[in-house]
Amino acid sequence: MSTLPTLPSCGEPATVRIELYTADSLDACAYTCTAHLTHATAVSVRAGLDTQPIGMAPGTNRPCGYLHVFSTGTLADRLGPDHPRWCDRHDCQHRGQHRSRSRHVDTDRPEPFIVDVALVQALHPAAEPMVNLTSVAGIAAGSLVLSVAQARVLRYRLAHLLEVARATRNDGRWT
Repeated sequence: MSTLPTLPSCGEPATVRIELYTADSLDACAYTCTAHLTHATAVSVRAGLDTQPIGMAPGTNRPCGYLHVFSTGTLADRLGPDHPRWCDRHDCQHRGQHRSRSRHVDTDRPEPFIVDVALVQALHPAAEPMVNLTSVAGIAAGSLVLSVAQARVLRYRLAHLLEVARATRNDGRWT
């Protein structure tokens, strides 16, 4: 049975990413500096994980000792019941909530607002997940939190409005 290893950590910038596998899936990535590569690999193997050291992706900045657990992997359930499967598991206590990775609403065209959407949930065990919409224009930002039920209804209302907006050109005017 695999468990999460305790990695050596010096805080220096990581130069190697180690993919950590169980028999069924890619479960986590460990980030380490070159000096701690051998020790981090050995600790992971002792924890029952298969390891695959690979290079860092360009633009990735992680400290030595950082461990990212994929929410879809088999180790995610072993982090405890206090993290939903969709939680990115980074800094929940500091934020005071679980948060999924933000999904950027990108139209591949210049837009007046930057919009992101994510799931959030208070740390209380009885708390329900919510949908957080964040919009940024210049230095101004706004956030709207909806229940999952409201987000579901909003999805249907938007689909209807988008269908109605399928207008056709008629003498230079939308009809």
